[in-house]
Amino acid sequence: MAVREALIAFMAATEATKEAERAGIEHAKANGESYLGRKPSYSRDQLVAVRDMLSQETSGSSIAKVTKLSRQTIYRIKDNPAAAEATLAAWGQRWA
Repeated sequence: MAVREALIAFMAATEATKEAERAGIEHAKANGESYLGRKPSYSRDQLVAVRDMLSQETSGSSIAKVTKLSRQTIYRIKDNPAAAEATLAAWGQRWA
C-alpha cells in the first residue's frame, strides 16, 4: 500500500513539473521571447577546443578532462556540431 501511495505521489509531482514547464514556455511566448531550451553547458572557447581536438581524433575522455566538460557533452558536439553552434548563437544574444 505504501509503495502504491508513493508511486501516485511521484506521478502527481511529475505532472505538476510538466505543467509548470508548459506555463513558463507559454509565458515566454506571450512576452515575445522565443523558448531556447536549456542553457548550454559550454562556452565558445570550449566548443572551439572540442572541435579542434575532435579533428585530431582525440578520445572523448581526454577531451572531457582538458575542457572540463562531460563526455556526454563532447559526444553531443561530435554528433551534431551545427546544432552546438546554433545553440551558442541563440544563447549568445542573452549572455551579452
